[in-house]
Amino acid sequence: MRLTPLLLALLALCAMSRAENPWPAARGSAQGEATLNWENADAMPLAEWHYAWKNNVRYKPGVSVWASPALALLDGRPTVFIGGFDQTLHALDLVDKRVIWRRMTNAEIASAPVVGVVGESEVVFLASNDRTLYALDARTGATRWTRELEPASPTLGEADFTSPLLFGGRLYVAGFVYDRSLARNDQRARLYALDPDTGRLFWRLDIGNGFVSEPIGYTAGTTNFIAVAARKGLLQVFSVNDEKPRLVWDFQMPHEVLGAPAVESGVADPVLVLGSKYGNLIALDAATGRERWKRMAGNWFDNSACIGAVDGTNIVFAGSHDYAVYALRASDGALMWRRPLGGEVYAAPAFFDLDGAPAILAASLDNHVHTLDARTGRIIASYFTGQPIWDKINKGENRWGSPAVVSAGKDTVAVHGSFNATVYTLPLVKPCTLQARARSARGLWISLAVVAALFFGMMLPLVGKNTEK
Repeated sequence: MRLTPLLLALLALCAMSRAENPWPAARGSAQGEATLNWENADAMPLAEWHYAWKNNVRYKPGVSVWASPALALLDGRPTVFIGGFDQTLHALDLVDKRVIWRRMTNAEIASAPVVGVVGESEVVFLASNDRTLYALDARTGATRWTRELEPASPTLGEADFTSPLLFGGRLYVAGFVYDRSLARNDQRARLYALDPDTGRLFWRLDIGNGFVSEPIGYTAGTTNFIAVAARKGLLQVFSVNDEKPRLVWDFQMPHEVLGAPAVESGVADPVLVLGSKYGNLIALDAATGRERWKRMAGNWFDNSACIGAVDGTNIVFAGSHDYAVYALRASDGALMWRRPLGGEVYAAPAFFDLDGAPAILAASLDNHVHTLDARTGRIIASYFTGQPIWDKINKGENRWGSPAVVSAGKDTVAVHGSFNATVYTLPLVKPCTLQARARSARGLWISLAVVAALFFGMMLPLVGKNTEK
């Protein structure tokens, strides 16, 4: 069939629309798939790469070693933008395995950047904990504009700013700052809306008095919504159809919330999904806040879920500190499968196409990244990503980055900023030097049983004989 000029023009317009915001949210979209699809028409292969920069930067517990990456195609080449506790944003070319540019800020980078098109140029937007929002040329790192979101003061304490969000032609970001002055006692979390072209501030809104998650933008019916979850468990959803935001509904979670919501797209009545440290995953009607279903895990959820379509059905994937990844049907919360891994699942999963089949990428505290069959939960492969750079850290003390995927057929790769200060590009179809034998929770219990048997069967009798003497 020959394509008419009109049809070609329509297809071009659709392509331009799709490319307008290549990575507009922290996990790529409101559904949180964290996957960049690359057709690789020029047959440029992607290879394994272990990228490390400074190895003598002192680590401070409580911040990200590497935040989650943002992915984009620059001139048809997959590019990674990632920052972390080294206070620097790195732009990495995955084809040539080289650094394109680096840009240093004045504080650690605790959250992922986002990438959008402003005018005819790709722009990276980054919020650093120096209370500043940066708009940088994606190709060169040159500054387009910066905006100090909160003014400095002699008594100002540490700041914590989230990933930005490009949604509905505006740039949103949330953050928390506190003042150590007893007289001032200003502890505020705020949501900001700016012009992505100039950085002009449209409005800022007080939304709490503690840490907050990155804003998530979605459309339900004819209304554009922004959802923000506070660490104290309060989820707030605002309508942004008008010039000023309007609180439409809120929901109090039963415990602290460490991740951001994930929201279905492309359905008439989407659900919004959020987990908490109480160990529950709750699905709410995205338009009204009415509870649709909830499911319990054996331990807390400390990152976001993701939603992906498996054989035409939307499935919610979430990792828990009970060592397991859960797959739940988005419409009613029915358990499709549960897969234990070798450690607490701390990261937000990524959903992608692996050689023609739906798959999940999950990172856990056994220092591995695992690829799972999204239909069954079967572990396809595991990859060792190194020991942490700290000696000891308490559970829940650190903030975690999550992996992303370039889905490119046989060249599909995972991109993961590990807590050993290395960013890994891991081939998921081709051979990879870090591929390891998968470890499961069952295997760990078997190992503990063997140790216990040896202890009680051999060591205790020996101790008893020595005592008798």
